[in-house]
Amino acid sequence: MRLGLFLNFEHGEESNLAAFQRQIDLAEKAEQFGLDELWVSEHHFSSFTQSGSTLAIMAHLAGRTSRIRIGAAAILLPLHNPIRLAEDLATIDILSRGRLDLGLARGGPFPTQYAHFHIEPDEARARSDEAAELLLRLLTDESVNFKGRWHVCEGLTVYPRLVQPKLPVWVASADKDTVARASRRGFGLMAGHAASQALIGGLRDVYREASGARDPDVVILRNVCVADTDAAAHKAALPALERFYERMREHSGRPAGPMSLDGALAAGLIGSPETCRAKLEELKAAVPVSSLVLKIACLDPAMAVETLRRFRSEVAPAGTEVAGAPIVSRG
Repeated sequence: MRLGLFLNFEHGEESNLAAFQRQIDLAEKAEQFGLDELWVSEHHFSSFTQSGSTLAIMAHLAGRTSRIRIGAAAILLPLHNPIRLAEDLATIDILSRGRLDLGLARGGPFPTQYAHFHIEPDEARARSDEAAELLLRLLTDESVNFKGRWHVCEGLTVYPRLVQPKLPVWVASADKDTVARASRRGFGLMAGHAASQALIGGLRDVYREASGARDPDVVILRNVCVADTDAAAHKAALPALERFYERMREHSGRPAGPMSLDGALAAGLIGSPETCRAKLEELKAAVPVSSLVLKIACLDPAMAVETLRRFRSEVAPAGTEVAGAPIVSRG
C-alpha cells in the first residue's frame, strides 16, 4: 500500500501567499517523512479551495521535491483543451523526471464551473469521454488523426514527449459505465473521502467484471487526524470538517442547513495511533487499497505536520504490513 497526501489548497483567514505556502511546506514534509505520492485537486471560482491552476501547482511541486510522485486528483476534462493539456502534462513529467500521475474526472456538483467555462451539463460526460480519448492518444502516439464532436486534428504530434514509457492513469467516477471503460483501458480508480466501503466495493465488482477478474489499482482518500487520544483528535478535527463541508456546500450552491459530522468522523482515520491503525485494517479488509491518500483534517499547521509524521511513523510505518498487505514505495 502506497501512502499519499491530498493538497486541496484550502484557505482560511490567512493571505493567499500564506495559504499556498502552508500547503507547499506540507508537501515537502510529506517527502521528508517518506510518503509516496502528492495529489493536487482542481477547483475553480472558490475562495476556499483555490486550486484552479492545478498544473502550475504540480510543476512548482516538481521543482520543490525530488522523489515523491505528483498527481492530479483530478483533471476536470470538460474544462480543458486536450491538446494544450497533453503539452502541459508532458512538460510536468519532464520537469519531475518521470514522476507524473494522472487522475481524470468529469467534474463535481459545482454548477459555476460548467457555467463559466460554457459547458452544458448534459454534454459534460460526452465531452469528458472525447477529451480523454484524444488526450491519451496524444500522450502515447505520434501523428494523431482525430475527428470528434468538439476536437479535430490531423497528423498531430505534441511536444515534448513523456519521460515515462507508460503514464499511470486513474479515473475518479462513481458511474458504472465509466468504471467499466476504465477497466478495459487498464486505468485505476480513485475514490474520494466521502466514498463508503460499500460504494468502493461495488465499483470494484464492476471493474473486475469488465476486466476479466483483474483488480484495479485503487487510490482512496480519507480524512486524517492523529493525536494522543481519540478525544483530542476529534476535538482538533471537528472544526476542520465543519469548515470543509460548509464551504463546499456553499460552492456547490446547496442551501445551508443542519449538518451532522458523525459519518465523517466514523469514515475518517481520526483518533489515536491505535484507533487509526484499527480503522485502517478495517478499511483494508473491506476494499482493496493500493494507495491511501491523507486529507489532513485539522486547522493548526503544526498539528497538520504532526499528523503527517505520526501517520507515517506510528500508523503505517514504511515496510510494515497493514491487514496483510505490505506497504511499498512507487517513488
